Amino acid sequence: MDPVLFTSDRPKKSGPGKFIGKITLFFLALVIFFFSVAAATGSLFLYRLYQTLPTLNQMQNIEQRLVSKVLGNDKSLIHEFSIEKRYWVPVEKIPQDLQNAVVAIEDRRFYSHWGIDVRRIFGAVIVNMSRGSYAQGFSTITQQLARNVYLTAHKSITRKLREVLTAIHLESCYTKKEILELYLNQVYLGAGVYGVEAASEYYFSKHCSELSLQECALLAGLIQLPERYRPDKSANIPRITQRRNIVLKAMEKMRFIDKKTAAAAVALPIECEITRPAPGKGLYFVEMVRRYVADKYGDEMLYNGGLTIHTTLDPIAQDSSEQQSAIQVASLQRRLNRIFLDSTKADRKLNIKREKFLASFDSIYALHEEEYSKLPDSMALRKAQISVVALDVQTGAIRVLIGGRNFQESKFNRAMHARRQPGSSFKPFVYTAALENGFTPASVVLDQPITLMTSDGEWRPENYDKVFNGPMTIRSALAKSVNLVAIQVLNKVGANVVIDYARRMGLKHEMNPVPALAIGACQATPMEITSAYAIYANGGIHAKPYFIEKIVDKTGRVLESHTPAEKEVLSPQTAYLMASLMKSVVCCGTGATIPGLGFTRPAAGKTGTTNDYSDAWFVGYTPQISCGVWTGVDERRSLGSGVTGSTAAIPVWVKTMLALHKKLPVKDFDMPEGIKTETICSESHFIANKSCPKGVVECFLRDSELDTCDIHGASAKNSGNMMKLFGTSKDKKKPDAKKKKRTMF
Repeated sequence: MDPVLFTSDRPKKSGPGKFIGKITLFFLALVIFFFSVAAATGSLFLYRLYQTLPTLNQMQNIEQRLVSKVLGNDKSLIHEFSIEKRYWVPVEKIPQDLQNAVVAIEDRRFYSHWGIDVRRIFGAVIVNMSRGSYAQGFSTITQQLARNVYLTAHKSITRKLREVLTAIHLESCYTKKEILELYLNQVYLGAGVYGVEAASEYYFSKHCSELSLQECALLAGLIQLPERYRPDKSANIPRITQRRNIVLKAMEKMRFIDKKTAAAAVALPIECEITRPAPGKGLYFVEMVRRYVADKYGDEMLYNGGLTIHTTLDPIAQDSSEQQSAIQVASLQRRLNRIFLDSTKADRKLNIKREKFLASFDSIYALHEEEYSKLPDSMALRKAQISVVALDVQTGAIRVLIGGRNFQESKFNRAMHARRQPGSSFKPFVYTAALENGFTPASVVLDQPITLMTSDGEWRPENYDKVFNGPMTIRSALAKSVNLVAIQVLNKVGANVVIDYARRMGLKHEMNPVPALAIGACQATPMEITSAYAIYANGGIHAKPYFIEKIVDKTGRVLESHTPAEKEVLSPQTAYLMASLMKSVVCCGTGATIPGLGFTRPAAGKTGTTNDYSDAWFVGYTPQISCGVWTGVDERRSLGSGVTGSTAAIPVWVKTMLALHKKLPVKDFDMPEGIKTETICSESHFIANKSCPKGVVECFLRDSELDTCDIHGASAKNSGNMMKLFGTSKDKKKPDAKKKKRTMF
């Protein structure tokens, strides 16, 4: 029998069930795919977001933008450098009321959350959804700090995520106390001020450590809308009053204050004492400071580093000098305006009365400036300028510095950089060289017409008053600023010798060995001349000028402090003799107006006026301060006939020195060892005898050998007197550097 094969007759499954299973598997795979893509995308997003977060080092070293202060020598504020006006103050100096007020109104669970407040987030979402708009925020103090320091105010989901992650990170790097300290020093409080210290000083003119409860509540209330609530605008007073009261209520609710205290503070009116920025003073000086600090430490440190820059400037004296300088410049400018009208006849061309033109000169000139600027004698070339420098003679500290009439018009610092002809203010350098090369204060020189041969031909110099005085002592010649005597002394000593002394004393610019050098035919800056004169007051020692005492960073670390730089360039004896000679200028010479203007202390100095009255100087000093004043026009135009150092410079010098000496003791120049005094005959200028009708006391080096008067008394030799006096005796001896007796030539 054949085997029987058994097979199933049931058909295989191939209907809807199998299809559904495939579809399910497909959708499951699709879901897994999209989930994987979303997870990968989310991970990549979070990774890239994480990469944009501050680094751990940035977190641990938050650098806030702090104001750098420039202080005067009395510790008063002169200037501030900043982008954001902020002063750092440690949390220990921030009142507990202020800390509590900020926590109460900005972040009630600050001390319990970990950077974000989940309860507050849900609450804010519910409120915003119910109102259909953004009505309540949920940023914690830590989130606000993260936003203020690392992020921007731009609203986006990405920025908010970064804010949250940064806040969480901050909480891991800092304690709550440190976070609050950073926040209170960072937050913007309106009116361009940042942080509670700057706000306290601006709104209440006090440090934040001195704030009352209601003032603390007011500042805390500003945080929400600083410009809308700032109390320095009267329109904001009702709003900030209401906001302050809300803060006080929040403090009461959190039991930081009791109900009675809150009620008492609510009853108080809003009272502010606004501190407005003082008008700029010492702007040329401040610019020197700015350049120095920026060059050495960089702009970032200067404008954001919170430096305290202690300077040498005397703010009171600077202010006094600036006021008088403005008066003097205005006076000089009126004279220059008259010269302009005389030259151009502009008043006649415009048919304007001269008095009216002068009274409204600037406005009238401005209407026709384009026309007049083309003239060779245009007003653009006739702007009166001034510079003032005052130095502490022992240290070289710059106490006053004015570099021009107006810093906004011209930032060129004439006190430091203008090379001008010093005129007769150069003569002391001639006589300094003379005293160390055979001359004494009593040496006699014949003031007479002279003719000198120069590379440009014959030169016949004249005195300012075109008068010849005959025989004169060095003292008298310097006091009266006699040109011909100075020129002859320079020729006798040697121009190169004089240049050597001037270089040694700090004059660095052009000086040619020509006779005209004696009357200032060279170039020097006001700072150079003033610093050189300080050597006479300081016993022959040159103290290098400086303007920064020390620079301290925000942590109190001293970055640098001044190291004195001194050098002896003259003997104390020569310095004293020159001081003695230059005192005669002030008491009875070209500077004799000084005592009458109110400065009666012992002082020495020298006027200077250049050709055509284009430069007017007075440089003078006391045993404590050396001060130089220059007036002129940048383009070396005449200031007008008769405008000399006495009239144009001395009034400013007096006002400046009066302010500088207000708290200094009255002091005269100390006579050093090696100096003696002798009474000399006022006619022969030898040591006076009993028969001399008049004698004057003069200073000499102790080892000087002096002759006795031979025109009075029994020993008079009348036949030779006139020849000796005018230096025509054949046996006249040449000056002896060791004996240093009277010189005649």
